[in-house]
Amino acid sequence: MPQPLQLRPISDADFPRIAELTNMIEPEPIDAETVRERVYSASPSFIQQQVVAVDNDGFIVGFHTAFHDGWLIAGHFWIHVIVDKAQRRLGVGGLLFDDALKYVQEQGATHIDSEVRDQCEECLQFAQHRSFSILRHAFESRLDLSTFDESPFAGTIEGVEASGIRFFTLADVGNTPEAQRHFYDIHRAYAADNPGNDREGWEFQSFDAFRATVFEASRFRADGQIIAADGDKWVGMAGVRYLKQGNTMLNGFTGVDRAYRGRKLGLALKLLAIRYACACGASSMLTRNDSRNTPILAINNKLGYKREPGMYKLIRKL
Repeated sequence: MPQPLQLRPISDADFPRIAELTNMIEPEPIDAETVRERVYSASPSFIQQQVVAVDNDGFIVGFHTAFHDGWLIAGHFWIHVIVDKAQRRLGVGGLLFDDALKYVQEQGATHIDSEVRDQCEECLQFAQHRSFSILRHAFESRLDLSTFDESPFAGTIEGVEASGIRFFTLADVGNTPEAQRHFYDIHRAYAADNPGNDREGWEFQSFDAFRATVFEASRFRADGQIIAADGDKWVGMAGVRYLKQGNTMLNGFTGVDRAYRGRKLGLALKLLAIRYACACGASSMLTRNDSRNTPILAINNKLGYKREPGMYKLIRKL
């Protein structure tokens, strides 16, 4: 390390630099306001420490986030370390990780969860050197909306509607607390079938946490939460959020009730999400999937999504 470093808690003044460091590794850029939102939108049950490493001039060369939230299995904590590319292999990452490890151990952690970009070999080596192993592989897929052609899917939405299914958005039903709770309930139920959530002890986050991170987030749009219903029963959903820095829509999750699968509801919901993104002027649609989620991957391939680099989900037992 070229000069001694100091570790200190993150402050509001650090948010622009945190965004800059994050954008060195994340494909979808964020800004300081997004960082601020992530810090202050945490649920009451959120256990978190965020620390920056600064040099003698006060310049931030890296940071770590260590936390536990409701979507993590009991005893599991999340650690994420980011270091300025110019400061790597100088001990900065190790210093930050050791500090985060000490913190989660003090909180009673039994496991550490993390992730690294699958195209960053040095990141994976850093994690494996600290006893992390690969749990699963998730990747991103992107649809270029400027070239998307819906004509091969003509009649799909109409055909589903003819079977008795109606489509509407959370905005259409008023985005009330009751509607939000109903949306949360179906999201939680469908998420349990996601291959990435099949570990023993996994639990969906609480409603309060979901409300803070989804309904109260700046990226949230009630008219981008598309719902399929059979009579009064909600049987499918597709959630879309706007990522302003990249003019991209994120199709965060699409789910269908087990009893209604195989009826093209998933395809219809994704088509409606694409229509919404196009109407908003977005340039692309981004989605993230577990490599084992073959049904949704088949739909994405049919629609023309192109696979992009993804993430290795990591775990370490303490």
